[in-house]
Amino acid sequence: AHLKGRLVRKYRLAGLVILVGIPLPGTGAWTGALVASVLDIRMRHALPAIFLGLLIAAGITTAVTLGVFNLLI
Repeated sequence: AHLKGRLVRKYRLAGLVILVGIPLPGTGAWTGALVASVLDIRMRHALPAIFLGLLIAAGITTAVTLGVFNLLI
């Protein structure tokens, strides 16, 4: 979480959305909440950013699962 916090420290809430929105191991909501806590981002600001990141990750995962990206190539 500390290493992934560099992106979030630079861009604050947008970085938190990007961190959580990337559907890879170790970049989910728990890590986003941990990084927000370490960087002293207030939960009232961090929770909507984490939720938006989760929606983005869910959309990407669903698109990959349904083969949407195979249709575009």
